[in-house]
Amino acid sequence: MSKVKLKSLLKIFLIIPIIYIWFFSITFGSNCNESINVCGWLENVFIVKTNNTTASAVKLSEDFFVTNKHVVEDNLNVNLYNSEGVRFNAKVLHNDHPADIVILSKNHEKEFKVNPIKISKNYNGLRSVAFGIGRDKIRIFPPGDLISVPLERFKQARIHSTVRNLPGISGGALINEKGNLVGILTSGSGNYNEAIPINILNEVIKSTSMNLNGNISRYTSIKKCAQLIEIMNINPKILSKNELFNAEKDCKSANLKSFFDMLGQIYGNLGNIQKSLLFLEISSDLDPNSPTTLISLAIAYQFNRDFKNQVKVLKKLIKLIPNDVLVLRMAIQSAAFSNDINFARQSLNLINKNNKRSFKQAYEFLKQTFPRI
Repeated sequence: MSKVKLKSLLKIFLIIPIIYIWFFSITFGSNCNESINVCGWLENVFIVKTNNTTASAVKLSEDFFVTNKHVVEDNLNVNLYNSEGVRFNAKVLHNDHPADIVILSKNHEKEFKVNPIKISKNYNGLRSVAFGIGRDKIRIFPPGDLISVPLERFKQARIHSTVRNLPGISGGALINEKGNLVGILTSGSGNYNEAIPINILNEVIKSTSMNLNGNISRYTSIKKCAQLIEIMNINPKILSKNELFNAEKDCKSANLKSFFDMLGQIYGNLGNIQKSLLFLEISSDLDPNSPTTLISLAIAYQFNRDFKNQVKVLKKLIKLIPNDVLVLRMAIQSAAFSNDINFARQSLNLINKNNKRSFKQAYEFLKQTFPRI
């Protein structure tokens, strides 16, 4: 596969922190045709606005809300808007937890008190409720399917699903068919959504107080890393080697899984595969079952002609997302290039099951390497 095609693939799966640049006025109000439990979330998800971004926040109680760290960056206060468009100021209660979530306080005088959220293991009928840029208001998005749920020891790992993923929904609610909160939305590719599970939110709640008890330098690093990513997406050549080195240090200090994904993909697009692999492997260690990370990692390994490691990644991917066309295409190619006939047969069977129109072409391609397949 040519370098041009590989760069195009990397661009397709570019991770996006799902925030929204504030160019448009906010509109509110909505007719809801869902169940009462689902519709009620339209009043429990708020719009959060900083100086130049707009995202979502979930109401935890009358005075406390939750959103993402990459949304608030190093701000001490943010603006929240309810469904009627009423604005109020909220204090950011920074924390030292590695996860990309932070609590906001509407009332600066009250003692911090938020009860733990009940953990639901029902992931049927997953929906996201968040700010949508298309309709410019809080909305309920179409349902999606669960891909994976992380083990508790991975503090930055996410719930992965096929729920629609758009800029603006960072910090929104991931709910199930019964209207139970199961996660806080954070990032993902256009095809796959990522959300922080409730058990991690409960850990953050437990470690939060009204005092500024978090490491504010990390939040400054989050802001600087976000600025680096923005610059690199526009014109990386304007950065000197020293500026790039310092900015990468900030990204490592920020220590956010989504940022490592973005850096890995940006460096892949720039042709610096070693740095691409460095950041994508860090991200994969933090969240081993992330389809977005693993797809980018598989592409980077192919770019590096490291088919042995690519096969390892693709074997995970075909278990997580066996009907993904790009994954199946890479699996066929990688099986041939690594001379792995068992993987070739497994991939061919999945092609026959999920993408029959491509079966003949895949079979003829593999037959060149494995005449007896």
